[in-house]
Amino acid sequence: IAFKVASMSIQLLEMDHVSRFYKSVIGVGDLNLQLDHGAYGLIGPNGSGKTTFINLITGLLRPSIGRVRVLGADPARRAVLRRIGLCPASDILYPNISGRRWVEYMTGLHGFSPAEARRRAVTSLTQVGMEENMERAIGTYSLGMRQRTKLAQAIAHEPELLILDEPFNGLD
Repeated sequence: IAFKVASMSIQLLEMDHVSRFYKSVIGVGDLNLQLDHGAYGLIGPNGSGKTTFINLITGLLRPSIGRVRVLGADPARRAVLRRIGLCPASDILYPNISGRRWVEYMTGLHGFSPAEARRRAVTSLTQVGMEENMERAIGTYSLGMRQRTKLAQAIAHEPELLILDEPFNGLD
């Protein structure tokens, strides 16, 4: 997992006594953290809470106890979500549509017009080396091509915070 954010005056990430429980299992326990802008890595064995941590900072999960702030605000707020780019570890792609159409659709969810979403999709897919394959159906892609397509959707809207979960899986 890697985090990168543009330099700003607002704190990148703040966690104040954050815990997340799953019945009797502690996903994250009493985490206090303040990160300034920069690049960070998160490593640990399976089951150590890395995915729970990512879900807390992307607003997909709420803490059972404590408070999370990303870029100065609650990460569950739509305005904050638009400032975050996430390249997840899992495959969430649709096999029957092209990589360009998928990235375009995902970029449009950030509020861009269809024309601007298309322009950004093509630009980001080109940046990750998918220019020759972006019109092919995702179901025909190799693992590395799917990974690059996920990365393209994460950067297409030019987020302030980029979260890469296992970004090199399948890449040569």
